[in-house]
Formats: sequence, C-alpha cells, structure tokens
Amino acid sequence: MDSHPIWGNPFNKSGSNLKDEIDFLSTVPVFDLLSAREKKKVCSLLHVRIFSKDEVVFRQDDPGVGLYIVREGKCEVYCEYSDLSCKRIAVMNTGDFFGEMSLLNDSPRSATIVAVTETKLLGLFRHDLLELMDSSPRLGLNLVYRLAQIVAERLRLINDFSGE
Repeated sequence: MDSHPIWGNPFNKSGSNLKDEIDFLSTVPVFDLLSAREKKKVCSLLHVRIFSKDEVVFRQDDPGVGLYIVREGKCEVYCEYSDLSCKRIAVMNTGDFFGEMSLLNDSPRSATIVAVTETKLLGLFRHDLLELMDSSPRLGLNLVYRLAQIVAERLRLINDFSGE
C-alpha cells in the first residue's frame, strides 16, 4: 500500500554528488574541522527538503528537532513578540545554518524561520546525532564540541551587542 507523500518524511536522503556535498560541508563552520571521511559519514545522515518561497520552516516555540543548513536559497529569521509584532533579526544565505541549539537540547525554537526564495535545506536531526555518538563516539564528540564552540561564540556576540 502506497502512503500519501504528505504523511511521509519530507526529508529524503541527499542523492547529490558526494564530493560536492563534502566540499560544501567544508564551508560550514559546524563541519569545517572534520576530515573528509568524517564529512562523508555526516553526509549519510543529512536529509534534504526544498521549501517554497514564503514557506515557514518552523515557528518560534515549535519543538526543536535539528540543525538546518542553507544549501541553496535564502531564509529570514524573525522574533515574534506577545503583542503579535515580529522583527526580522537575521538573513540566512547559502552555507549559513540555524537550529544548532536543538542538537544539544530539546528546548523550543527561539525564532521563526521563513524561506525568502525557493530554498534547499539540509537537515541534521538530534536522533541522528545521538545515533552517530553511539556508532562513532569520536566523531560525535567532535561535532558536539564544535557546536558548543559555535553556540558560545554566538552567545558572546549577543552579549557584546546588547551591551552597546
């Protein structure tokens, strides 16, 4: 029995050229320090989804399930406020990533992400990272350590900005 595609996992495994994907991951700070072999393993975990122009990737306060990398296209990041207003706080272009906190814990999303153009996102989900940590502890530790460095740097930048 075939199921309707809306009920399936919209993130299909990436079928693109592996060398291109490894080269691309080398430009993304989360993966830049990994060896080619480690990046190949990470590529096997990545899921791909195309978002239409103006499609919401996720909303603020949604459950966090994973990290997204902009492979092609552009997304905007918005903070929503209790008075129903919202403010654009960032634009994400090819190579940028968001949602890294959800790989480290399962807290809700801190912002809303909207695709500005048709956008191809690569997804790395928490359950995949946890399985990676079981099967390849060193690689999993390297990824978590790099994520922690990036989160710490982003927090430092936010603190510097709010102190101005």
